[in-house]
Amino acid sequence: MKKIAKIVSVLFIIGGGVLIFGNSDWFPDFYNPVFMGSMSFISAFLIVSPRVFLEPKNQQQEKAVDMIQAGIVFALVIGALGTLGLYQLYKVNFQFDKFVHFANSFIFSIVIIRSCEGWRGFSFGRSIFLAVTIIFLGGIAWEIYEFLGDNLFGTQMLGHYGEFITHDTIWDLIMNGLGMISGVLSLYFFENK
Repeated sequence: MKKIAKIVSVLFIIGGGVLIFGNSDWFPDFYNPVFMGSMSFISAFLIVSPRVFLEPKNQQQEKAVDMIQAGIVFALVIGALGTLGLYQLYKVNFQFDKFVHFANSFIFSIVIIRSCEGWRGFSFGRSIFLAVTIIFLGGIAWEIYEFLGDNLFGTQMLGHYGEFITHDTIWDLIMNGLGMISGVLSLYFFENK
């Protein structure tokens, strides 16, 4: 995982540089290159952050750090694919945004539960409680981030490029919940086989 994380992190740094220092004519009109480039640099940092801030003391904790890093890589890559154009699929009635909300909540419910069990030795029930709380609050924080991005940086993250905002936000939160429930149930059935 370390090698993949480094490669993806370097790709985000390169992408950020191209976005910030490249010619704005290179990009589609729905891009905000400076904002997206800045987020690309932040993404590179987020990918390496588990290795910076967590010091595993045993193999189980090392496995937890690997899972956290893998979850971050997955979430950021799938989001970047959306930014590269897959979010535009709403024009042909495929809501890639909803897929991202579901998939990220599914993955992070598993990552958080397993990490809490492996790093802290928490029970399955306590780990589920923490995962549900973190994902729920994270979903709300993400919608606030979209709101701030739109209002401070002129992005069009809320709704479908600034339209149908309430409808989109409600469905984003519903998909977060469905992804979270699916992740928890998957782990529950996997553990009880």
